[in-house]
Amino acid sequence: MTLFKQLSLAISLIIIIILSGVLAINYQSSKTQMVESMYETTVNNISTLAQELSNANDDETLITSIIDAEFSSGYYQQISYKSYNSNFKYSQQYQEKIEGVPQWFIDFTNLQIQSVKSDVTTGWSILGEVQVTGDNATIYQSLYKIFTKLVTLFVAFVTISLVVLYIMLHFILKPLGKIQHQAEAIMRNEFIIETSTPFTTEFKEVSRVINSMVKKVQEMFNQANEAAKRNHKLMYEDPITHLANKRYLLLKLPETLQIESKIDGGSFMLIALTDAEVLNQKLGRPVADTFFFEMGEMLKQNGSFCDESITTRMTGTEFSITLPTIDASKAEQIAENIYKDFVKLLENHNLKPQDVNINIGIYRYKQNIGVSELLSRTDHALSQAKASEEKQIFVSEETLQETKTKNEWRSIIQEALDNFNFKLKSWDCVDLETKQINHKVMTFMIENDKERCFYGDFIAPAIDLGFSTKIYMHILETLFTNDHQNHNPYTYSIRLSNEFLKDASSFIYMENLFKKYAKKSKSELIFEISNSFCANHTLIANGYATLFKNYGFELCINSYTSEFSDLTYLKTLNPKMLKADISFLLDLTPESISSLHTIANSLGIDLIATTVKTKEELEKLQAINIKTIQGPATEQL
Repeated sequence: MTLFKQLSLAISLIIIIILSGVLAINYQSSKTQMVESMYETTVNNISTLAQELSNANDDETLITSIIDAEFSSGYYQQISYKSYNSNFKYSQQYQEKIEGVPQWFIDFTNLQIQSVKSDVTTGWSILGEVQVTGDNATIYQSLYKIFTKLVTLFVAFVTISLVVLYIMLHFILKPLGKIQHQAEAIMRNEFIIETSTPFTTEFKEVSRVINSMVKKVQEMFNQANEAAKRNHKLMYEDPITHLANKRYLLLKLPETLQIESKIDGGSFMLIALTDAEVLNQKLGRPVADTFFFEMGEMLKQNGSFCDESITTRMTGTEFSITLPTIDASKAEQIAENIYKDFVKLLENHNLKPQDVNINIGIYRYKQNIGVSELLSRTDHALSQAKASEEKQIFVSEETLQETKTKNEWRSIIQEALDNFNFKLKSWDCVDLETKQINHKVMTFMIENDKERCFYGDFIAPAIDLGFSTKIYMHILETLFTNDHQNHNPYTYSIRLSNEFLKDASSFIYMENLFKKYAKKSKSELIFEISNSFCANHTLIANGYATLFKNYGFELCINSYTSEFSDLTYLKTLNPKMLKADISFLLDLTPESISSLHTIANSLGIDLIATTVKTKEELEKLQAINIKTIQGPATEQL
């Protein structure tokens, strides 16, 4: 219960108790006064009545007439007379229902009217005794009117008091709401500085402390972010062209080569300058540096036709462009455009191809190729381009033997969708300190009586045939409905492919899925999005991050490298986890890893190393304070 509700309830209760006490006292006082007044009136009236009865001198007819006449005046509930000289007795009593007064009020009030007795005498002789009880109907009617007025006043005062109380508490506790908003923002890794100063001293101090804490955390983040930017430039950026360097490419290639596409792989391009020393001789060093910068921009622009492309300055005279999802023919078109743009660049600097030229080697790769093999084969293609006298571009593409035709894949995937022949599998992500499973990473495969197809086998033809979104829709529905969730308490994560995320229908589907199952789900789910997708499709990534947050799910950014030198995007996406390949983490300098830890800690992000294989790697990770891993090494724990 909120403090506002607690204070409102407590003060309201006090007000009600006080006003109820006032009402009870006023009511009881009125009741007492009326009863006493009735008793005094009865005492006065009985003296007169006794005198009249004494003059009747035991005449029964006269006594009856006197009592009837007195009773008719309406001031009595009962009058009774008893003669001492004879057995004559006479009584009059009011027994009708009291008008205008409900029975519950009569039962609640329960008036006890005291009877008054008096002897009827003549001289020294006592003729009899008269007993009179005052009329309580008058008191009941008067008390009921007073009671209704008091209750009306009570309700009015309580209502007014509660309204005033609400307004006052709302005004007094308004700063507390802002403080709460600040605290909730901190939980969401958002930094809000409250500029208005609360009036209440205690709230003023709390606001000052929280503002100070927020500023300190934000300052830590900003300092670490600036350090990360600085280290990124020193480690992974060519200082002249501002392109990525070879060190960055070698770290990024393992992930890039696994990007899913309908052609199963992509193209890798090497561009080499010939006679580059002429640039310094004819242009001078400063202008030559400008030439290299403009050439880098030209290469980057031509590579931008592919979302996940990486343009790199490998050496002083050699550049590369990684083109995942681009086939050989498109890569050759890009190379031809590069050559045309290079000739224009030469003309802008009053140079000719006879002075300085370029050669371009292209290798069309498959997803399962290794980094060293890729570089070797592309370098061979570049050698062929240099050796050619007719053309500066050479494309190397091996004849790839397909195990299944497109129609065969269509049949297999369609059957799997119709009969749900998808089998969910998982591997562990483990906490090194506790040796407990942090979460399980989910993947899936096609399995039936005839064959078994792993994810990497069927995802390329699935994308080519337009099945990838349907497959993920089936898998996500299974994650919410499959009985495996009821058998253990693990948290599960699943990687969402770039192709699925880019499909506009996927967002609508997931939103409807969450509406249907989010509250019923017994397992915690984490959705993984690649860091490259966040870099190239920032708005879409933000939309998914917000969607996950709204329905209580977490976001994990996987395959983290340094697409962003500025890490403020992490504040917006607010991921729960950041997964990076061990080769990237171990390549970082002590200052870089320290900055990454500071940023992660300030935002509440868990750092996780992936593809960890050996015990030696575990020891190196522990040395840089990485406490959670996934990969083959988890089997050794």
